[in-house]
Amino acid sequence: MSEAKKAEEKKNAEIQKEDSSKKTLFGIVTVSSGIIGGILDYLFASKENAIEQLWKLFGKSTQSTAIFFTLFMLITGLSFWSFCTIRFRTIKLLWADEEARDDNWDYIETRLADLCTISSVAIIVNLFLYGCAVYNVRGNLKLREAMTGLNLAYTISFAAAVVLMLAFSFAFFYLQKKFVDFEKIMNPEKKGSLYDLRFRKKWYESFDEAEKQQAGIAGYKATMIVSTTCAVMSVIWLCIGMILNVTLLPLLSIVTIWLILVITFGIESKKVMGKMK
Repeated sequence: MSEAKKAEEKKNAEIQKEDSSKKTLFGIVTVSSGIIGGILDYLFASKENAIEQLWKLFGKSTQSTAIFFTLFMLITGLSFWSFCTIRFRTIKLLWADEEARDDNWDYIETRLADLCTISSVAIIVNLFLYGCAVYNVRGNLKLREAMTGLNLAYTISFAAAVVLMLAFSFAFFYLQKKFVDFEKIMNPEKKGSLYDLRFRKKWYESFDEAEKQQAGIAGYKATMIVSTTCAVMSVIWLCIGMILNVTLLPLLSIVTIWLILVITFGIESKKVMGKMK
């Protein structure tokens, strides 16, 4: 028997041993999940009227809730902006101390990466709150005759929501531009302008091998987490769809993101393997 055949048989034995140690637990978890899901579906179905009323309460956007989300968007945006600005000033003060610059280098880079992440989160949260503030505009405008007392307040809040969304989007983009420029000062080999539509590609191409490996590890872990999240959310919306009269749009959106993630990861992995040969 050839050495390759022996190695293959040895590996198959290892795979069977590894599978057998986890197979029982996997079966228990799968069956238990099915039983628990069936019980929850039955309980929810038995409380159908109460759940439908709760769903209608959350699904019904009124002028009052639109005003609330506009104010919440203002508070949230200012909080993110203040935090990022103060932290960035602290980083610049540490950088200005040339004698301790080498000692603070790793700390500055870590905090700068944190600020880039936080500013990206702020943009996403700002967009979400804007969507909540302007949701069902057509329905809210129809309430003018029945709720005349809120007409002026709602009109002002709607205009404010549009202005705040644009203002905060620009403000956080401006902050990210500052963060990227500061990173380029710290590491002159970094290339790319945030105004360039191909910025991410150029920025990645300026990475050294260690940074590319770090990005690969982080990307793989992020892919696994997002894939698990999509699976869980798909199951949740499947259960909700069995009980409540909801559209397929939430499930379709999740599955679309899931498919894009899986297909893109597979294609890019194949490209990387081809370059390594």
